[in-house]
Amino acid sequence: MLLALGGDAIADERLRDTYRLAHMTCDTFFRLSRAEFGKKNIQLVMSALFCAQTDCIEIGQHLSALGFQGIYLIRTDTLPDPTVIKRELHQLYPDLECQIMTSDDLMDFLGNPHTSPSQ
Repeated sequence: MLLALGGDAIADERLRDTYRLAHMTCDTFFRLSRAEFGKKNIQLVMSALFCAQTDCIEIGQHLSALGFQGIYLIRTDTLPDPTVIKRELHQLYPDLECQIMTSDDLMDFLGNPHTSPSQ
């Protein structure tokens, strides 16, 4: 399952053939308990680098607290050096696998089904 956080429409109809999609606001996501999250069998979580009320660091923190074992996909329009954010996420949450990419790269990535090695 692919969980798309926030109000982004990037997870469009083309993905429904490949993934079971779930959309969720960031507020609802932050209220999820570890048990609730575990029941959903989520393998991919997708969000924008910056959402209206939060950012990828806070989302990463909650994913880590939930014990997420999949891949966290972070979409950005432009970013001078995505390795800086990826390094910070890895230092803060070493067990969280994340990838930062543009919308086009994200759609290419999602066009080829992926699962985390731990799943």
